[in-house]
Amino acid sequence: MKVLKFLNERLEEIFLVILMIAAVAIVAAQVITRYVLKVSLPWSEEIARYMFLWLTWVGASYATKERKHVNIDIIYEKLPQAGKKVCTIISTVVWLIFLGMMFYLSFRLTRSVASGGQVAVGSGIPMWIPYASIPPGMGLMLFRLLQNCVHDLRGAKKEGGEA
Repeated sequence: MKVLKFLNERLEEIFLVILMIAAVAIVAAQVITRYVLKVSLPWSEEIARYMFLWLTWVGASYATKERKHVNIDIIYEKLPQAGKKVCTIISTVVWLIFLGMMFYLSFRLTRSVASGGQVAVGSGIPMWIPYASIPPGMGLMLFRLLQNCVHDLRGAKKEGGEA
């Protein structure tokens, strides 16, 4: 149970830190080899770009978990409490539908690319690997949004029960 709690609390953070360190190391190696050794690494730019894709999608999940996505709340802040609740419910439902569709469609896209057998020119890695960053990112965002919903509903029940 401790492992699950640890993964729930730190999964994205650990993944993002490790991947960022690796991406920085690869880019640094490219700079050193290019300007000091006068030799270019043909695979480094591609690999760093693909790592950035993974950083983006898993980072979006982390932002969802921490409730740090950009919000435009000019109108929202002027609404009465009941209006804020309705607005939150509508935006959450729309986001859940969007993430569910994106998870499904990105999974199909990744599977399609994998069946094509295409490989990256510089690194030779299969092209499905960069595409495979989208389904886990969307799935994790969906999971984190559902976790936030459950947390909010439990908080609303506690507030309602105490009144």
